[in-house]
Amino acid sequence: MRRVLAWIAAVLAVLALVGVGGAGWYYSGLVIDPSHGGSYPLEVVAFDGSKVTLKGGSDTAAPGTYGLTWRDGNATLGPVVSVSGSTVVREVTRVRRGTLAPGVHAYFDRWIWGHEDPRSALGLPYETVSIRGELGDFPAWRTPGTSKTWLIAVHGRNANASEALRFLPVLHSLGMPVLAISYRNDEGASAGEDGKFHLGANEWREVAAAISYARGQGATGVVLYGFSMGGGIVPMAARRLPGEPIKGLILDSPVMDWNAPIDLGARQRGVPVWLASVGKFVVERRTGISLDDLDHVRHAKEFRQPMLLFVDDDDASVPVEPSLRFAELRPDLVTLVRTKGGGHVGSWNVDQARYERALRDFLTASAASS
Repeated sequence: MRRVLAWIAAVLAVLALVGVGGAGWYYSGLVIDPSHGGSYPLEVVAFDGSKVTLKGGSDTAAPGTYGLTWRDGNATLGPVVSVSGSTVVREVTRVRRGTLAPGVHAYFDRWIWGHEDPRSALGLPYETVSIRGELGDFPAWRTPGTSKTWLIAVHGRNANASEALRFLPVLHSLGMPVLAISYRNDEGASAGEDGKFHLGANEWREVAAAISYARGQGATGVVLYGFSMGGGIVPMAARRLPGEPIKGLILDSPVMDWNAPIDLGARQRGVPVWLASVGKFVVERRTGISLDDLDHVRHAKEFRQPMLLFVDDDDASVPVEPSLRFAELRPDLVTLVRTKGGGHVGSWNVDQARYERALRDFLTASAASS
């Protein structure tokens, strides 16, 4: 009997390990597997020409200005009119394209203009250029300017260059050429060797290639601007490229420590903390990265460039605490702009005037620096 019980215990232990390993593999995939499919979780319940009633989602009552984007259309949303149960009524300031009507499924768009380009969204001139990286050519938007200081915009996870559209008018008014780049595993760009996100550990190389491109076009300095995961890629580029003329970093809802969003995602999904740790272990083994190396708070003393850091206290994707800790550790470098109500990369949406004022002041100082 003892042998039988021992054998059963051994089998159960193996099955438990297989189960934990499988769960860790699945959870790691949520972090490192690219996903470019769009979703439209909101339903338009009513539209009277000036107000729209939306059903679904968890953030449609956020204060500020947003877009509403559906498969073949886009509208600009103004203030919240009312909230009742599962529905939110908001003002519609403009239907830019398509037909907004009951039954339309859409998403709440912090980028405002969906996946448009600088010309169609803002009337700004631009061209699509190819940047030669170690894995091949990567497409980027280039907008013109007269300044010798260029801005390089790095989008977030599973996003694209359109994420930078909100900020192009300020950059254009300052005469700064802008490169809104792509990186490995983006749609239209080369895949990484394993087809996985490396959370900034490798993607910084596309930033390096963009800097080389800008310098080859006459830039004498660059400012790096990163959103979400791009806000983790940019600091890694700064750490890896001490000899490049990087005049400043702008970070919007950045991932300064990947442990924080992974732990948050686990809590939101009801995953035990210990299983999140297993997921992190599997992430490192599947990609060869080190989460400690990607923890920019841990490496705060390595930075030399001034930083403009935007965080929103209601960010439900990337916890703000690592960014706040970084700002505490480097008050000599960091200008912190802290908002509430905008959510992830929503500081501009909830307070456009304050955001653009801080952006303009920082960039004016950066462009003037030697």
